Amino acid sequence: MKKMFASLLALSMMLVGCGSNGGDSEGKDQEGYEIALVTDQGTISDKSFNQSAWEAVEEYGDKNDVTYKYYKPSSFDTAGYTQQIDNAVENGAKIIVCPGYKFATTIANLQEKYADVSFILIDATPADEKENAVEPTENVYCALYKEVQPGYLAGYAAVKEGYTKLGFMGGIALPAVINYGYGYLQGANDAAKELGINVEVKYTYTGTFNESPDIQSKASGWYNTGTEVIFACGGQICNSVFAAAEQTNKMTIGVDSDQKDASQTVLTSAMKGVKKTVADEIAAVYAGEFKGGVYTLDASSDYVGLSDDFSRFKKFTKNDYDKVFETVKNGSVKIISNDDVDENAQGDPSTKVLKDALTNVTVSYEK
Repeated sequence: MKKMFASLLALSMMLVGCGSNGGDSEGKDQEGYEIALVTDQGTISDKSFNQSAWEAVEEYGDKNDVTYKYYKPSSFDTAGYTQQIDNAVENGAKIIVCPGYKFATTIANLQEKYADVSFILIDATPADEKENAVEPTENVYCALYKEVQPGYLAGYAAVKEGYTKLGFMGGIALPAVINYGYGYLQGANDAAKELGINVEVKYTYTGTFNESPDIQSKASGWYNTGTEVIFACGGQICNSVFAAAEQTNKMTIGVDSDQKDASQTVLTSAMKGVKKTVADEIAAVYAGEFKGGVYTLDASSDYVGLSDDFSRFKKFTKNDYDKVFETVKNGSVKIISNDDVDENAQGDPSTKVLKDALTNVTVSYEK
């Protein structure tokens, strides 16, 4: 059971934001580099975790005259990440940012070797090669997020905007993806209840985090049969959903980072505050206040939420958002998560505890 739990935990930290490939190493041009970012698959302009983390590194370095550099692995696996972390340490890194679940084994292997280096691990916790959980040492800060909260806000905003036929396309049915979806349904339900209407949601997991013609075809099919907006929640599948939305003149919702620049169809994005996390922890290192461990970040400290760009909404306003965000932030709204349902549900939204809560939402689940 311990091994199974650890495996699920490691997998649940899947980076689900949309990204692209390519990029070169660069940094502030000085002797030695104190702050390092080792990129995950994607680039520092990928509109996802790499870019958000890099922006935090750049801003801190420039403002405080601290040297920094990013390193792109030759392969996005333990060997590739290890090589670049070694390089970063040789180049003088005191802080190394690792944005994504794939760094779990690398950090488990290196955290004691580089005990004098402060690691900022995003969306993951250390794990061995067999995906058994490994306790982070005091020099490793692990940031996890409550995905149900931004998912809830996205569903609420979509219905308040006037959409009554929604879609959710998740990648692989892992806890992080499931929580986005469960939150999305509950936010849509609460908005529908307030408006005194009923909402329909088509819901599926694609089984992959890669874009594909099949996913685009399925999304187009949904749009052509009435779906008005799809929450694309799973790595590069967003590219397929965005393409379908562009062809049918429909809307999408992005994930993890603000994806409005990736497609004109992106109404808003359900976001994790990766930039804020990295910025806060870099500052903590230099203030002598850095403390390792596993931290679950949420709306109470403004680490999750929707994009602050409301220009593509016609009805839902920033004031509307602030009001609903406060209910999530102060805990007055209770959101069911993957932890609250039958462990055998495997992301099924028709599980009884969730189904009973969806008084104004009808879900069509496509397995």
